[in-house]
Amino acid sequence: MQDYSKYKTIMRVVGIPLMIIGLIIWIFFFINFGRAGFESAQTNALLSMGGFVLFAIGVMLVRLSIIRPVSKYYATELSPAMEIAGQSIGKGLNQSGFGKSKVKEVIKIKCPHCGYLESEDAEFCSKCGKKL
Repeated sequence: MQDYSKYKTIMRVVGIPLMIIGLIIWIFFFINFGRAGFESAQTNALLSMGGFVLFAIGVMLVRLSIIRPVSKYYATELSPAMEIAGQSIGKGLNQSGFGKSKVKEVIKIKCPHCGYLESEDAEFCSKCGKKL
């Protein structure tokens, strides 16, 4: 299995500044939007879109760099708690009678003429019609 910790560190080191720079550019656009004239509105809009793109790329890089540690945390720390919770819910449902089978036993008899399995209380075979 390949160790990706070096790449994850690089993604964090690049992703966090991109998020910060993109957020600053994006906020700068909103501050200057009301004060800017029409000629600089297009420039501010382009800067805003660029800031949002930088922010989104930074978020994705940081997110990709923490996927493994988060899933490892869920597997090691939360799995026992989820198992205990599941067992407790199962016990509670069993005690309340939920999911218990209420099927009664059905006895069948074999027709001596054709071999069809018929219910115990039948007088005639439903396949051949002869008396059981």
